[in-house]
Amino acid sequence: MENPMVLSNEIRQSVSLSLARVRKSRGLSLSGLAEASGIGKATLSGIEAGRGNPTIETVWRLAHALGVPFGELISQEQDQLVESSSTGVSVRLINKQSSPFVIETYVMDMAPHTKRTAEAHMPGVEENVVVLKGRALTGSQAEPVFLTAGKSCSFAADIPHLYQSLDEQTSMMVSVIYPTLAEAAPGEHDIHREWPRSEDDWSGLQQQFRRLALESRQGVSAVRLSFTDCEDPLGAEQQLLQNLQPEAPGMQTFYVNEQGPKLICLSREGSHALLDEEPLDNSRLQQALELSNLAVSPWRQLDEADRAGLQTLVQSDSICLSSLAAEVLTRNGSPCVPLRAAPRYEVTPVVQRESDNVLFEDRIDVDGYAAWELVHPAYAKQSVAIAQQLHHYLAPGATRIIDIGTGPGLPLKMLLELLPELQVTTVDPSETAFNHLQKLFRHSPNVHSCKTSITDLPAPERPFDAAISVGASHHLDTLAFLSATRRQLSRDGIFVVSDEMISPFSTIRQRKIGLMQHHLQYIADTLVPISLTDLPQEEHRLVHMLRQDVPQALFEALSGDESRSEYRCRRLLERLHALTLSEQPADPLQVFYRFHILELEALVAGLDYEVEQKTSPDCFSDLARAAGFSVQHHCRLYATCGRTDRDAGTHLFVLQAL
Repeated sequence: MENPMVLSNEIRQSVSLSLARVRKSRGLSLSGLAEASGIGKATLSGIEAGRGNPTIETVWRLAHALGVPFGELISQEQDQLVESSSTGVSVRLINKQSSPFVIETYVMDMAPHTKRTAEAHMPGVEENVVVLKGRALTGSQAEPVFLTAGKSCSFAADIPHLYQSLDEQTSMMVSVIYPTLAEAAPGEHDIHREWPRSEDDWSGLQQQFRRLALESRQGVSAVRLSFTDCEDPLGAEQQLLQNLQPEAPGMQTFYVNEQGPKLICLSREGSHALLDEEPLDNSRLQQALELSNLAVSPWRQLDEADRAGLQTLVQSDSICLSSLAAEVLTRNGSPCVPLRAAPRYEVTPVVQRESDNVLFEDRIDVDGYAAWELVHPAYAKQSVAIAQQLHHYLAPGATRIIDIGTGPGLPLKMLLELLPELQVTTVDPSETAFNHLQKLFRHSPNVHSCKTSITDLPAPERPFDAAISVGASHHLDTLAFLSATRRQLSRDGIFVVSDEMISPFSTIRQRKIGLMQHHLQYIADTLVPISLTDLPQEEHRLVHMLRQDVPQALFEALSGDESRSEYRCRRLLERLHALTLSEQPADPLQVFYRFHILELEALVAGLDYEVEQKTSPDCFSDLARAAGFSVQHHCRLYATCGRTDRDAGTHLFVLQAL
């Protein structure tokens, strides 16, 4: 017989107290948890309020959706009865350990002829079952294993599985083993060697490292070089830097110390598009185009005069030119922060909303976004590329444009520095973004702001000459976003879109890997060196955690260990959110590390598929055609992973309304 498993009263109370705490610590809304678990919002709300009566299968689904051990929702204590015996099954938590692995051990008692099916747990979970009394079938639902008393089996529990007694009372001990950051078994991407001690040892390591650099340039995605028997782990990094000179074309090298010294060697794939520098009648746009290309042209060497000129531009009143000059210097080994990127962090008061729709600010720190996002790779380049396309496509005198998903408004501010004649209507539903927009454009009569979603905006009596959007298409259903924008334009109207996209995918696993590779690469490209000597303790911890965990997570994503990479990213973000950081960074270069928190927030929200719904360039093109556009132009402004324009990075599209 099959029965729903009813929780005991004590466990129901524990679930009620734990569910909201865990959900909120993950930053997940009720709507997001409903989507991830398939359990209705009303049911979830009732469980959190203590009114619900969930079954054990419901709690398993919630634990799976939240990515936490089952025991974290049911109890913090051992020897707790989980299910009542009235269903023919009772389960008691008898042990819970957290080091070196998270393992929960239960005793399950089953009446004769009782069958319990279990849904797949989170990726990487394993179970070990020992039959203590009676006989049972257990394991995957497709191929269960027959066990008698004293026999055991282990199986992957991230697929549907079952426990079934036969013709007698049966007891079994079930251990649920969760994935951790404990070191994985060596794989094809790992090289292990002893720490060099002699001059000849170092010479051999140098030769090996040169081969790794060559292989990386030729396409080997990731290698982890681990050292054993290092007598001076505190001085290991300096010794490696002195002896290896790890800066190599086409390869990024990171030092980490997790269970011993390691070098993470990652292939830096993909080229960034150069913008056409044809002579223009707009001198500021011309200068911005040249700076945009200089930032992604490694063959152009900067001399002292170049660097001095760029340092002067960093202090420019132009946000666009300051940001471009800072990026050129950063990418050429002199980390630099744009003048506008380090204001005092401004907190927008929380406003109660009538709608329960999930907005960008529910998962991403929009105030932080307004303060730190200028150091995002190619951030200013997007505005330059859009200005170039508008300059090319707009007819003389056509200046009325609509900006979809304007956010705090810095890309628009940069665009208007290049094309000040534009008359712009901004559209964004975020209260926090609207607050920043109002302040940024309070002296700009040519900017009119609408606090609404593009999908709620009616068609205008007079269509706009063009539409633009920077980094917003993936915050909505992309087809709805495109279709709603098409209604704002007349036939042949131009829509210029710049946004982040990931490599093509057809499965959830591929999408997750693509998301992690994409976001982590932006962070890896901006893990700038910074002196830790005079930093406050919390900022020191911020830098240390990011420099240790991001290279490892990116290595794991590139080498196909997506479960471990996802676990590491989620844990890292939780630890970063627990820091108490000052509103003003102690060191200007800390702005990069504040930006990294935003990037991790976007990554985790993307894994939850909440306010971050990135697709691939090919899929975006297809959806644009379905919404009534033709694709006139496409390029990859900044490459994160993959070698073609169809792969991940910051993309620019020019669409024409049909």
